Amino acid sequence: MPYRYGRSLTQQLELMQGTTQSEADFKRPSFSTIDDMLELARKLVEGLNILGKRKYPLDIRRGVMNMEREKNSEMLKAISKTYFFDIKETKEGKPYLIVTESRFKGKDEKPERTSIMIFQENVQEFADIVTHMAERIAQGS
Repeated sequence: MPYRYGRSLTQQLELMQGTTQSEADFKRPSFSTIDDMLELARKLVEGLNILGKRKYPLDIRRGVMNMEREKNSEMLKAISKTYFFDIKETKEGKPYLIVTESRFKGKDEKPERTSIMIFQENVQEFADIVTHMAERIAQGS
């Protein structure tokens, strides 16, 4: 019996038998459903939320994320300000603390930043004074 495009059914059957089911599935383009896309969107939003909580989310995109920087950094978000606590090293290899206050002055302006550095020899005294003053604030005096 001739096939519509000039090939017989026998030739078509022979061609089909020559390929396995997995090869035939491999050649067939896959398609996505709305449910698949909704699941991908949910995963994307979840991943973006996780990245947004990091201190340097754009560095991750660029592939230059330094995990040491994450370990030696803390961030505190206040109402209109953000405080960054970073441990760095001097040229001699001694650690020191940088406390940076960042705040936005206007909608389209860059943030204003102010930093202080606390060196290793003063860090304990600095921590004691901050702890003492925090206790006084907590007690209301």
